[in-house]
Amino acid sequence: MRYLNQDERFMAQAIKLALKAEGKTSPNPMVGCVIVKNGHIVGEGYHHKAGEPHAEILALEEAGEKANGATLYVTLEPCCIFGRTPPCTQAIINNKIRRVVVGVIDPNPKINGRGLAVLKNAGISISSGIMKNECADLIKPYAKYITTGMPFVTIKYAQSLDGRLATKTGSSQWISSAATLKYSHQLRAQSDAVLIGAATANHDNPRLTVRLVKGNNPLRVVLTKTGKLKKNLHLLNDKKARTVIITSSPAKFPKNCEIIRLSAKENSIDIKAVLVELGKMGVVNLLVEGGAATITGFLKSKLADRIIVVVAPIIIGDGINAIGNLNVKTINQSLKLIKVDSKRIGDDCLIIGDLK
Repeated sequence: MRYLNQDERFMAQAIKLALKAEGKTSPNPMVGCVIVKNGHIVGEGYHHKAGEPHAEILALEEAGEKANGATLYVTLEPCCIFGRTPPCTQAIINNKIRRVVVGVIDPNPKINGRGLAVLKNAGISISSGIMKNECADLIKPYAKYITTGMPFVTIKYAQSLDGRLATKTGSSQWISSAATLKYSHQLRAQSDAVLIGAATANHDNPRLTVRLVKGNNPLRVVLTKTGKLKKNLHLLNDKKARTVIITSSPAKFPKNCEIIRLSAKENSIDIKAVLVELGKMGVVNLLVEGGAATITGFLKSKLADRIIVVVAPIIIGDGINAIGNLNVKTINQSLKLIKVDSKRIGDDCLIIGDLK
């Protein structure tokens, strides 16, 4: 990749470092940092997980005395408040950094420019907005969560070339390839919670755990208005991970499950209320895996943020549609994606985009 200047080159390295912790830092954002002196990198760091040192601290530790008079590149504005760790701004000042280059301002209302103000008042030169869009992409889930209290919602599903989730009989395992299935487990490992509807739980009896890659199991969430779930479901019995049932029914469930009861709205559970409750539980990244009614509900609510569609090279004909009625009358009313990317996984085609 070609960069316009030295600032972009070193910020790109900070972004690369940040991505090493993808899916591991929640509820904190991914952050990378590089310290440069006389055109050479003397310190690097990235935030590994919540509660551990921030990227700036690790980079400063690696740089040691070489930090004196150096330039610090960081993807996100340094914090200026006490959280689980002390503020990074003071460490930057103490180590006599000469200049700080920031990718994006922290959207946290408690910071939001205050970190840069502290550094500037200490006589440190500030440059901000370097590779702003790329750095903003790193913190999208965090930015939504910290400003709305709701998780960043990714909808993911696999379909046939003709847009079917399953055959007329409900057969769907497996539409996509083994390589795609592994990718799905990677997405789970990067998510705080995975949500499905009752129909998918009852028909597929999924575990919703991480088995094909290394990673922690996400919180498992089942959305059921009626509360009708089969008693033998893995989600209710295996204790491999926490299971939360969100329902408007007074039905009883196993004691090992956590229950959230919400009132129904227009014959279904209010999606916004679901997201608010999950946000209160600290869910920053939510992965919605289906089925069709649940996917449709999230799309109709316009509260989903990203969609990942796996298209398998098969044709089913009559079957279960991936998405139901969205009340779209004209093309202008259709939901549109931005920042669309596509790639091959095995024989499947993967399409990723953010909902506009």
